[in-house]
Amino acid sequence: MDPRLLTLCFGNFVIGTGAMIVTGMLNDIAGDFGLSAGTAGQLIAVFALATCVGAPLFATLGSRIDRRLLLAGSLLVYAVMHLAAALAPSFAALMAVRFLTAIGAAIYTPQTAATLPLLVNAQTRGRAISFVFLGWSVASVVGVPLGTWIASTLGWRFSMALVGVMALAAALAVWRALPPRLYVEPVGRAALGAVLRHTPMVLVVATTMIQSAGMFTLFTYIAPLLRDVHGISGATLSLMFLAYGACGVTGNVLAAARMDRATPARIVQVAMLTSLAAMLLWPLATVGPVALVLIFMLWGVGGFATNSAQQARLVALAPERASASISLNSSSIYLGQALGAMGGAAIYATAGAGALHWGAAVLMLLALGVSRRARVLGCRWSQREAPAPQA
Repeated sequence: MDPRLLTLCFGNFVIGTGAMIVTGMLNDIAGDFGLSAGTAGQLIAVFALATCVGAPLFATLGSRIDRRLLLAGSLLVYAVMHLAAALAPSFAALMAVRFLTAIGAAIYTPQTAATLPLLVNAQTRGRAISFVFLGWSVASVVGVPLGTWIASTLGWRFSMALVGVMALAAALAVWRALPPRLYVEPVGRAALGAVLRHTPMVLVVATTMIQSAGMFTLFTYIAPLLRDVHGISGATLSLMFLAYGACGVTGNVLAAARMDRATPARIVQVAMLTSLAAMLLWPLATVGPVALVLIFMLWGVGGFATNSAQQARLVALAPERASASISLNSSSIYLGQALGAMGGAAIYATAGAGALHWGAAVLMLLALGVSRRARVLGCRWSQREAPAPQA
């Protein structure tokens, strides 16, 4: 395996751990500051909104910066902000720090995907994207459960500090692994406009946003839900996240293995159908702990497999517009997270934790419909743009 890809994957592991770790610590943060779960959950919303706005902005501003400096620098920002979060004296200060922390995520993840075409050939690009984004799945199976366990034993501040230290190590590793003087094509208004005029790509990006909103309608509040409905917290909660993350890695590995043989659109469809099945089966979780764990694991299989497939899907539609389309897709992931966190808070406050899965299921079903339309239009678009045969 190319050591550069391993390093970039580790960077995504750190970014993913820092982005998702608040979910497992939501009960601890809410208790420390005397807040409701819905209020504490807005930490996820503010991080996601800031990343949503930042990804296309930094894709434009950062295109002229050497990739090594840009990616290592974004991880350094991530490290400093997580160390600051560990010292936050109030919830308002923590919200402000999380907003600034999003700068690192807004730069690193989309710009890593945009950098990969400079490091690998076209034949292995889909698999390389899947592998590098595997870092997010590994974060769910290792980083988030570990952070949840540490938060329940040593406190959430220690977990934040640990992410900061890992981000420092990742910044150093990226600086040493990447060669200097790597640049991508500048992403300006013209490039973004070209993506927005490409209807199939717009629908792919919309699919990402709706799927992400569906996932985070439930995932944001999974810790208080498991505590209030199923009596699960502490070390048992971290084991639940471990099971979820292990299945997430399995789903991503299976998707990566078939990425260059099956179409990315097909992989997205299967992953979202798996998540939808878990949402529809969620009422059976009350039957007993075995049923809960099995449904949780089924959800994990499809939960993270869509992200890398969606990136590969956009690259396949228009490789020359990959930097712009991937930055918009990354924004849509975080916009979906923010909308899911806010929508989930409303459902939690009005209908209770037991209704969260229905809201997630509706959004997942909508995402499937939009994805199918994107696939149909993508085929037509490709045929229209194909060069006419020579006489």
